[in-house]
Amino acid sequence: MENSLKEEFLRSQFEKEKNNAFSLFDLEKFSLQHLKKAGVEEAELDARLLLQEAFSLDTKDYLLLKREPIARGESMNSGQFYDDLERNVPFSLALYFSFLEKRIARVPLSQILGRQEFFGLSFFVNENVLSPRQDTECIIERILEEEKYRKRQDDPMLCRKEKDVNGEEGRRAGIEEGDNLSVLDLCTGSGCIGLTLAKNLKCKTMLLLDKSGKALEVAKENYRRIFLEQKETIKTVVGDGFEERRKEASVYFLESDLFESLPLFMEEHGISGFDLLVSNPPYIKRDVIETLDAEVSLHEPVLALDGGKDGLDFYRRIAKEGKHFLLPGARVYVEIGYDQGARVKDIFQKEGFFYVEVFQDYEGRDRGVRGTFL
Repeated sequence: MENSLKEEFLRSQFEKEKNNAFSLFDLEKFSLQHLKKAGVEEAELDARLLLQEAFSLDTKDYLLLKREPIARGESMNSGQFYDDLERNVPFSLALYFSFLEKRIARVPLSQILGRQEFFGLSFFVNENVLSPRQDTECIIERILEEEKYRKRQDDPMLCRKEKDVNGEEGRRAGIEEGDNLSVLDLCTGSGCIGLTLAKNLKCKTMLLLDKSGKALEVAKENYRRIFLEQKETIKTVVGDGFEERRKEASVYFLESDLFESLPLFMEEHGISGFDLLVSNPPYIKRDVIETLDAEVSLHEPVLALDGGKDGLDFYRRIAKEGKHFLLPGARVYVEIGYDQGARVKDIFQKEGFFYVEVFQDYEGRDRGVRGTFL
């Protein structure tokens, strides 16, 4: 298929006798028919974004220049037209058609561009991780909202009360607003949840954990990109862990099948427990994966999708095993499928979590479950 779309486009332009000139608008029109035929839902947007990327244009410049000719020659023969084109815009045009062919094959746009926006940050992504989704941003917002208002002592959802030595109720030390938190991000993938929290909360410890070493390499790269300018020192830890230190916060990366390697890692690094556990685990039913959109079923890692026969395997393990690594008063937040709220809530309640609640995303669909470990 190499160069076939490119050559088809060039022939079509020459046949129109356009004085050897074409525009970005011509490229866009040509692309739309192929993208729509391939079943790409947002064909117009995707074509524009790929053109902007290939020709290094922002949206404003693209809209201003899209109807301007970007190749012109004196001769009307196809060979001369092709030669002129190759001399003027060879790299950008070849790059665009390589992008277009991938998108027609339903490679996700984010993988082609190598990035995805999430909560105001740009994350590097590739075929080894799920692309961050806007739906997941509601998990971040819920956590930030609760941490902001943790001083409200009358709300048991937001703070835990204990009796002091005189029998008076008081809030547990270490959870005041602004305190440094210890956070565990399970199944971190690109690191979008954990690193976004590290950017928006005062964290003493942030541990990004994933079973896939390739996924952790993506998360490490995102840490470097997002925090590079703020880092003061960098330190690598010998062994399975990887640490980089930014001011008072320590960010760790650990390859582990959920909690398997966690006890030894915590002992080696003096981590007594976590105030927050957050996860977007695999939650798709195994026999449903092949029915998903081609972008997901063909191009995103099955390891990050497969939640077992009923899609709930990881929630059972997180609820049962995770509580052994939480500090008193710790909060757990997990992303869920739109139809899993009641069942995931029941799993956490049966494992002894309190104030378990299902919450919704921006479209009003069940998207997360939170609970408190007392």
